[in-house]
Amino acid sequence: MWRIDACAHNYFRGMATMSAVVCWNCGRDLADIPRPISRHNNCPECFSDLHCCRMCKHFLPERVGVCAEDRADPPVEKENANFCSFFVPVSDAFNPNKKSKGDAAKGALDDLFGKAPNADNDPEPTDAPTTAPSLDALNALFRPKK
Repeated sequence: MWRIDACAHNYFRGMATMSAVVCWNCGRDLADIPRPISRHNNCPECFSDLHCCRMCKHFLPERVGVCAEDRADPPVEKENANFCSFFVPVSDAFNPNKKSKGDAAKGALDDLFGKAPNADNDPEPTDAPTTAPSLDALNALFRPKK
């Protein structure tokens, strides 16, 4: 008889359940990605790694540093590609309300420094001053004396 170990079982189970898988970051349908998903596959839309914890059915977002698979050694970065042999892609990995680390970092920078002006979103000029008061104080501090 043939002996199927856990790695082979997950490998073939991942191949069979991949029909409705979407990217965990952008939600794009991954029907054109070859099965099984390898460590080197990226989303064609957002270029996020696909063989990562965020895309796996064993991912537990509420528990940091823990995997639902007891035998797995979970990586620190859940959004990066890994070599986990227990990887089983899940179809509901995309959550539009959940931000990735990059989006969260960008949001924190926008909160700290203010949102960068975008010509596409704000075509009308605002009546706000062109420089911030802190920038005026900094320029006055380093302005050459006459």
